[in-house]
Amino acid sequence: MATQHQPSPHLATARQLLEAIPDAADPQVKATAAAAHATLVLAEQVAAVRLVMAAGATENGKVTA
Repeated sequence: MATQHQPSPHLATARQLLEAIPDAADPQVKATAAAAHATLVLAEQVAAVRLVMAAGATENGKVTA
């Protein structure tokens, strides 16, 4: 089964905004950015797993399009 993960453009935009935070920013801002980044990474992983599961179900004949 060959599936390719394509990240959401919304996640890419959010990631760019997080990377724009300067290194000299307030520690609270850095902590919030780190938590937001972790949430984005998790969202990407969940989306990838859902795609793999959907592709597998389709190949097994459980889902018909």
